Amino acid sequence: MYSQHFNSQAKSKHYHCARLFILIGTLGITSFSWAKSNLLNSEQQIYPIENEQLIESSGLACSTRDDNLLWSHNDSGHMPIIYALDGRGKNKRSFYLEGVQSNDWEDMDAFEYAGEHYLLIADTGDNLHFRWDYQIIIIKEPALTGKSRGSVSPAWSFVFKFENNRSYDVEAVAVDVQRKKIMLLSKHSKPSYLFELPLIPPAGKQVLVAKKIAEFKDMIKPTALDISADGRLMSINTYRRVHRWEKKSATDNWRYKHSIKYKKMFQPEAMCLSNDEKNYYISSERKSYLLKLKAR
Repeated sequence: MYSQHFNSQAKSKHYHCARLFILIGTLGITSFSWAKSNLLNSEQQIYPIENEQLIESSGLACSTRDDNLLWSHNDSGHMPIIYALDGRGKNKRSFYLEGVQSNDWEDMDAFEYAGEHYLLIADTGDNLHFRWDYQIIIIKEPALTGKSRGSVSPAWSFVFKFENNRSYDVEAVAVDVQRKKIMLLSKHSKPSYLFELPLIPPAGKQVLVAKKIAEFKDMIKPTALDISADGRLMSINTYRRVHRWEKKSATDNWRYKHSIKYKKMFQPEAMCLSNDEKNYYISSERKSYLLKLKAR
């Protein structure tokens, strides 16, 4: 079932100051590394978020409709509302999600599937580890026409739990469109675990189970995850940098490329990569700022 394990001691002189990312389970065991020596600085700008209702941005998605449009939502304790803003933090519009509760929304993603544009909202926050089930909500990405406020209903949604009935706080979620999977990365566990769910739930299935497929041995508090539309670039945000892995094809293994360091922000808990892959956008959960970071 498992492929050959990576011999870290034999490779130690080549991976000095490295961290390993080990894929397990159905994908086999493969190793990846990130090296402190490959840490880059990049051009960056910071803008205030104009909408005074968006005060705890814990999720961020780069629209697949409009290259200058972002979507965000607040953390727990707020109404089930998503907010549209431009790349400079200017307010565009807000939408109320009908028939949906906001327990602890922690991340968003935008993706295109079967010719339609969608947004995913992950109700997966669990700082106290007391939840036994979690929810994924998917809506069609609203068009910015008409009034400044609107409403929208889910295209589909489902409840899930983690395998072995464990509880995890997950703040990093992304859609891998090429594999038709939803990827979830735990924040506070050591190591950080990567789970997957089907993008389209099987008919008649009441509660899905998120399966563990990988572990990050030394990833410190991942707060956001992004996978490019072609499935060849994976980005993980932590509190001070964005880590990047690439692969040559959908069937190739991930290979570490580099990490990009950015300006110190207070609780930068949300991130997305623009469709043209030229810029990252990062928002703070405690300060209403939007950081634009040039991708390398």
